[in-house]
Amino acid sequence: MYALLSTALVALLAATSTASPLPGTSAGYEASTSTSAASGGAPTYTPLSPAEIKTIQTELLLAASYKDKEQVLFPPNNGGSANNVTFQFVNSQAPGQDGSVIVGSIDSIPGLIGTDVAAAIGFIGPCGLNVPHLHPRANEFLTVVSGTLIGAFLLEVDGQFFGDIPQVAMTLTNYTGMLFPQGHTHWQFNPTCEQAVLAAAFDSNDEGRFQVAQTFFSSKPDDVLTASLGNSTFLGPTQLDQLRGIIPDAFVVMVDSCAKACGISTK
Repeated sequence: MYALLSTALVALLAATSTASPLPGTSAGYEASTSTSAASGGAPTYTPLSPAEIKTIQTELLLAASYKDKEQVLFPPNNGGSANNVTFQFVNSQAPGQDGSVIVGSIDSIPGLIGTDVAAAIGFIGPCGLNVPHLHPRANEFLTVVSGTLIGAFLLEVDGQFFGDIPQVAMTLTNYTGMLFPQGHTHWQFNPTCEQAVLAAAFDSNDEGRFQVAQTFFSSKPDDVLTASLGNSTFLGPTQLDQLRGIIPDAFVVMVDSCAKACGISTK
């Protein structure tokens, strides 16, 4: 038995010793125009155009088997590139003053079709608030990569309820993560004078984001609220004066006290 296992192991090692760790050094590999010495010969990422994303999405949805999907994502003539399952969250463009979030889902990474995976990278500016929202189709696990955030979400209430809706919260520092359950209204606030950076994972490739800020902050449509927030996902100190008396006092106090401590104008 041991002799057979030993022979099989030697054969396996001999076979793998001739394999190339990078497609750029294997027989029959056509050098891609998007390779570089800095990447060790591996292809480098090239963003897909909206038309390319739509084409790949359609072909993946029509693929009958996993092998067919592989042919769509990694066609023989693409030089061994994993470009169709790769995504660059941040390029040279600077994040917004109050914050920004870049999501990698089936809308930007067609290779996620057939998986239960999506991810996001976010930036929240000093005293900035990622306004109340929920994800209708996914749980979110958010990890702070740099800085500090306060994460909070509302709890489910059974039957009739009067008074404040119960919530839970946690201060998140470097490399600390927190679960935000699917369908629960939640938000993150940066209580410091430095930018915070986050990474989030979702258990759906199409997590969705429902902005509840307008209805959460106000019981009726309000032109000032709409004009101030619009479709923005972040609220910063410079918007605060326009929203006093409209959004809940707790949010006003939270942002205002932070802005004063950091010397940031709220006008």
